[in-house]
Amino acid sequence: MGAASARATVRTPSPIYRFMFADTFTFGFPPKPAYLDAHLALLREVADGYPWMIGGLGVDIRPLIPSAVQREGHVRVGLEDMPWGASQTNRALVEEAVEIIRKTGGEPASATEIREAMKASDVLHQRGRAAV
Repeated sequence: MGAASARATVRTPSPIYRFMFADTFTFGFPPKPAYLDAHLALLREVADGYPWMIGGLGVDIRPLIPSAVQREGHVRVGLEDMPWGASQTNRALVEEAVEIIRKTGGEPASATEIREAMKASDVLHQRGRAAV
């Protein structure tokens, strides 16, 4: 639905697809690599080449971070992406995510790098729409 909306709307910025994982809700898969691969297979069919990230609701997303990094994705972490009542702070979760990303061979992007990547993605998105 997101891909169809992005194609149909003039001057839409490049979408960023967020794959939400959950254990205790009726939406989303549990945070396992096989389910990330299912999301990615669908994304390749409907919006290949667009940026994506993992996130969660009431679930520990940290075990899925290496799989996201290995598949060239992005990570969203924070208290929302943890089971209810988690004792960590957002800062501690971000610091741990940075450590996991680096151990997996990735490097967190700076805000400037993210802005530049999104500008480049917007240009590609607009070119792709012009051909439709």
